[in-house]
Amino acid sequence: MSMLGESVRWLVFTAMCATVALAGEEQGTAVRKPVVMAAPHVAIPPAPQKLAGQRPVIRGGADAKRTWLGAEHRGLIVQRFSNKADGALAIELHFRQDHISIALNRAGGVAVARGGRRLEVMSVDAYERLQQLLAGSEAAFATRVLLAEREATSDLDAPEMTLLSTAAFVASLVGDLDAPRRLATRFVEKHRGIYRAVRYRTCFEQYAAESSAAWNDMQNCMDEANQDPSIFSRAYRRVACNAIWLIRSEAAWAEFLGCLGPGQFINQ
Repeated sequence: MSMLGESVRWLVFTAMCATVALAGEEQGTAVRKPVVMAAPHVAIPPAPQKLAGQRPVIRGGADAKRTWLGAEHRGLIVQRFSNKADGALAIELHFRQDHISIALNRAGGVAVARGGRRLEVMSVDAYERLQQLLAGSEAAFATRVLLAEREATSDLDAPEMTLLSTAAFVASLVGDLDAPRRLATRFVEKHRGIYRAVRYRTCFEQYAAESSAAWNDMQNCMDEANQDPSIFSRAYRRVACNAIWLIRSEAAWAEFLGCLGPGQFINQ
């Protein structure tokens, strides 16, 4: 890529960041202060058609204790690990000097760490403070750029669907609460007819069936959450729905890798 192209790309990225930056970051975690509840803000990533043409580099595999996936896209590094024993899922995002760690458990509990601060998202108040923790995060924004670029154009094979489900969940943490539902719906619409309920002929048919079941459970969870009259409580409950969906999606990924057999790794 020419220096001129790099310069233009940097200027475009900087301009986009300026338009979506949120309020300053949370100062410390030891003292809990009352917060003024504000409607969740959704940062709008660039239009997908302006970024088309570059696929993420994805690698993945499994051993006796865990499954993993790693990806790189336009300077963003995504790492995802799951523990087979307890179903816990860990996500690491790196972009330039920004680093975000996300931990999820099988029950849908979420904890997020950035810049030496850690927050467990266990209440409406914690969800509001999460917006402050992730405000101005380049890693979160780069993850949303990945999702905006690939969700409408990807073939949604198992490795890229696993990567994009991570990106969609991250997007839901910073305001785009419908990102997981939107991505999962597109997957189901694209792959609904390729599997058979009685016997799977391929590893991907099994993956598609499990992913579709996760989508169905998320639909029910979201419908219940949307009945909550409080906009803030509703947002918090939808994040919990998204977390459970991501855990179910990870289980589908683990089964896909197990179906491929020992020693088989994804490298695309």
